[in-house]
Amino acid sequence: MTHHAHHNRPEGERVGVDRIAAALGGPPRKFTVTTHRKPDGDAAGSMIAMARLLRSQGHDVVMWHVDGPGLPPDLAWMLAPGEAVQAGTIEDAGERVLVSVDAATSHRVCDDDPATLGGPIINIDHHHDDPAWGDINLIDGGASSTAELVLRVADAMGADLTGDVALPLYVGLVTDTGRFSYASTGAEAHRAAARMVEAGVRPGEVYRTLYEGVPIGDLRLAGHAIAGAREELDGRLVVAVITRDDIAAAGGDDSDGVVEVLRSARGAQVSALIREVADGEWRVSTRASGDAFDVSAIAAIEGGGGHRAAAGFTSHRDPDAIIGLIRDAMIEQGA
Repeated sequence: MTHHAHHNRPEGERVGVDRIAAALGGPPRKFTVTTHRKPDGDAAGSMIAMARLLRSQGHDVVMWHVDGPGLPPDLAWMLAPGEAVQAGTIEDAGERVLVSVDAATSHRVCDDDPATLGGPIINIDHHHDDPAWGDINLIDGGASSTAELVLRVADAMGADLTGDVALPLYVGLVTDTGRFSYASTGAEAHRAAARMVEAGVRPGEVYRTLYEGVPIGDLRLAGHAIAGAREELDGRLVVAVITRDDIAAAGGDDSDGVVEVLRSARGAQVSALIREVADGEWRVSTRASGDAFDVSAIAAIEGGGGHRAAAGFTSHRDPDAIIGLIRDAMIEQGA
């Protein structure tokens, strides 16, 4: 399918954690576990943890990802030797139940109907705008991360929190709370973290793996972007632009942390990083500080989305027009 016809599934049933636990329990069966394309720490961590949890209950589990096989190097370290993430066709999909974690829509999982991966579909997600696209859906927009929800499911199943499940869940928790800095970080997130540490997770080691060891080229790219940062709306909006020429000159191409640094500027309530990904195509990452602005509503203007505090979109406008769009949207929200 090259035309990306998004398959919109009807709204399914919204259920509590006990219904999910019951659906995942019982005698050994076959499952497919999947997550959204371009996975982040919460997506990959929740998928790996869910697969290990189901295997610990005696089930046959396949992990599947649309961008696979495997996972990007910054996430693949969580996989144990021999632990595979498949792509392409699953031969016995008809015999499998599908569990999706952290994917707010079915087309974030794959272009076709995810029912080709298994069914019924169990959807576990913390994105508040998830339309309940699974057959049964555990959706809690108040949870800090999908990892937090997977832990709730594990508890409801009566499963012990082992070290091999706790580690990927901790990665999901740390990354999706912005290192426990976002407004979504509640008491439950900290209680979950404490339990994961008790299960053997070493926060210092995870932190170094996730956030240190940055190639010098990536640091130079970040430095260039930050040096060129612009203030708009009296500093309430801070924006930086990265072109493909900047990427070539720096000798690095990973700019993930830059938008967080921009948001740390005094007075900044929204930050944006506008990055050239192809000719005339720009990928925009936005972050909000505090509760004054909802950046997911800004991203939705261009067909993107995310959370109130963190969202993204792709645009074919030029950077100045994108900055104008964000500025106008902030004024509309009361800037």
